[in-house]
Amino acid sequence: MANFVEKESVFTRIAKYLFPWKGDSTVEIVRKIIFLSAAVVLVVSLSTLIITAVNKVDDTHLNDQLSEIYHQKTGSTTVEIDTSRREELETEYPEVQEQFLPLLEINEDVVGWITMGDEEKPFIDYVVMQGDDNKYYLSHNYKGEESVSGAIFADYHVPLSAEHQPANIVLYGHNMSSGEYFAMLTRYNNYRPGNSIDFYKKYPTLKFSTLYKTSTYKIFAGMLVNTRKQEGDVFNYIRYREFDGKAAFDDYCAKILDRTTFYSPDVDLQYGDNLLTLSTCSLTDLGSNRELRWVLFAREVRDGENEEVNVDLAYENPDPLYFDYYYSVRGGSWGGRKWPAEYIRGYSY
Repeated sequence: MANFVEKESVFTRIAKYLFPWKGDSTVEIVRKIIFLSAAVVLVVSLSTLIITAVNKVDDTHLNDQLSEIYHQKTGSTTVEIDTSRREELETEYPEVQEQFLPLLEINEDVVGWITMGDEEKPFIDYVVMQGDDNKYYLSHNYKGEESVSGAIFADYHVPLSAEHQPANIVLYGHNMSSGEYFAMLTRYNNYRPGNSIDFYKKYPTLKFSTLYKTSTYKIFAGMLVNTRKQEGDVFNYIRYREFDGKAAFDDYCAKILDRTTFYSPDVDLQYGDNLLTLSTCSLTDLGSNRELRWVLFAREVRDGENEEVNVDLAYENPDPLYFDYYYSVRGGSWGGRKWPAEYIRGYSY
């Protein structure tokens, strides 16, 4: 009588090849574990890339539509608002700028718009939101949909209204690898490899609109900020939203000028100026510290002041104040305050 041996199925053979199996040697088990780990990493990486690519396409499409609506471009996407709803919005938002009404019709968390770069092709041109906390718009877009890109949003502590806005408006945005949102802010870091102060000299101003007015802001500083106490000094720039008086304002501006990587003498500061702070993440080659921020500071153009900046006067700060971890990696130490006191009107040290 013939002996019949049951053949293994294809799936069984594949499983034995891929997964640890009874009778495998130690070396074979290790090989399979390493292979499976690598496969998982590959699948996760590819999935992340695909999700990021799809998200970028969706975000770009949405943001292009919003830009057309806001800038009221010819042939742009329109959002129809019936008469009664328009009257409701105008009552709720007195003196609102016309271009914001269609955006408010979609989401009433809208509080502004920010534009930076060339007029015809800005590198930042986004709606600004303000939620009930500083978390929601990290992971949700303008429509309130979940999104890895989130949205540009204002710090929630002081609502932007017709009656009041904080002395220092703080805006947050992701530093996307695709270059979207606040990614281009890091180009102002003149000490980052591949950058120079020339980028600041080309784009020293920005436009920021609230629902009620549009203003030009002059950029006067930018800094690398540590957020982990175990790494050294933490400059808590986000808590400076209002100032009790000139001394408090001057002290805050002095701390910025200590840390900035560049100076722009044509943009002086004085108590009563409206400030704008733009914050994003910053990846550097500082090893394990991945909780850094790149922060840009600007002040509103004063009444009657020329909107132009004499960038020929701008120069690099040869000795910015950093934090302990930075010096432990790069070496050196801070040499103390050296910038001219007249950069802040009526200030002395």
